[in-house]
Amino acid sequence: MATRSSHLRQAVSIGASLSFAMAIGLGWYANRLRRSRWLETDKEQNQETTHSVINHFSSLILDPETTVEEANKRRTTSYYLKMREAHHKSLVLGVYPSRLKKLRKKEIDRTLSYWNKGNQSHRTIVCMCDEITQKVLSNARRLVLAPLQYSSDIDSLSAWIPDLNIIPKEDMHVTIALPWWWHTIRPGNNELTKKMANRFKQTLLVEFHYGFQIELERIVLLGGKVLVALWRCVGERETDDGRVIVDRHGTNIDPMVCLREEIVRCFITESPDQRRQPLTYQHNKSEGDKAEENAWQHTIMQRTPGMGKPGSADGFIHTTLCRLPLDCLSSKDVELDELHRLCREVSATLNGHRMVVDKYRFIETMGEGGESNPCYKPIYDEIIEAPARHEVHIDGTVESRNAQVSDVLERHNTIGPSGNFWNEEVVAPAPSTDTQASGTTLSALFEPPKK
Repeated sequence: MATRSSHLRQAVSIGASLSFAMAIGLGWYANRLRRSRWLETDKEQNQETTHSVINHFSSLILDPETTVEEANKRRTTSYYLKMREAHHKSLVLGVYPSRLKKLRKKEIDRTLSYWNKGNQSHRTIVCMCDEITQKVLSNARRLVLAPLQYSSDIDSLSAWIPDLNIIPKEDMHVTIALPWWWHTIRPGNNELTKKMANRFKQTLLVEFHYGFQIELERIVLLGGKVLVALWRCVGERETDDGRVIVDRHGTNIDPMVCLREEIVRCFITESPDQRRQPLTYQHNKSEGDKAEENAWQHTIMQRTPGMGKPGSADGFIHTTLCRLPLDCLSSKDVELDELHRLCREVSATLNGHRMVVDKYRFIETMGEGGESNPCYKPIYDEIIEAPARHEVHIDGTVESRNAQVSDVLERHNTIGPSGNFWNEEVVAPAPSTDTQASGTTLSALFEPPKK
């Protein structure tokens, strides 16, 4: 009897242990799934709406008269919310090695789907990053992705990022507008592209869209997948004592919002004298296909960053740096928390870096460069410069100048003495008679002055 009772107690104990182990295992598995998916409850969505500094900015409506300050409030609010949402994706689940290569081949086929068709193209307007900005963003990308220790080898069992998904430094750009989304190339395609490029060129000149500056706001791993640099505009404002300051709170019209609105208008509307006709896919359809035109939103509005549906425009300005293939990233689980942290640190370091938008590329591509690189082997490529400002002096001479560009750039170096933040070789400074030492490294900036 005692033996039976002892066996019963052991059985109960083993059963309890198994139940406990199963509960822990299920809890771990559920948490793993939660971190790898988008699981936002109402509580998570509304956790900052009871007391928020930026919540009411998300309802601002952008139009051609929106000022730099107003547009920046709208776009930076959107950036913050996108960043907060991105942190919900903190884990990428590993894939069985037997399936990994097949999924990776499928990912490459998907990325090159339009190119593989052989008869598709789309037209886009971009502004190329200058050399300093290319270097800054390329090094930022290297630092953020370093924990992955990734490879471009399709047979690798560790983290894999194909070369197609990493934008070459020389091809980094800001997307201005997408006049015509993917379409089938038809006879007369090249003539139509030239006509559209000329239409854009005329719009810049007629509407006086001069060069302007944008400023780096932050770098974010959107959705745990797309590494992007997000920008804001800067403009002029005048202080009470008459001084002019150029910053994110400018009172002049936001140049990016105005430019995009004008590009959309020039392609989808006709001029009052009917000399300028719309140049969109919908307007180039046959008459029988236009029955539902009024219910159709043009792809130029749908696809141009920062525009979207009426009332939802957020002024989004971005540079794509890399895309992670989440469905076939690695054979092991990949933590993204460290990448999100590095994005925040790089953002804090580079916030405020500026570049000039005064030279555009009108490009038609067939997709050989993948999803985010229209600059790779385009079938049409034209550089179009913004008009220069002219100042007429009292003696009648005319001086061409780029307001808000040269003066600021000559006096403002966003990297400065902390250049080897990127672990680059430091050039020894020339001998100086100065008694005060000048630091050449980031750490030297925080050293006390030598007596």
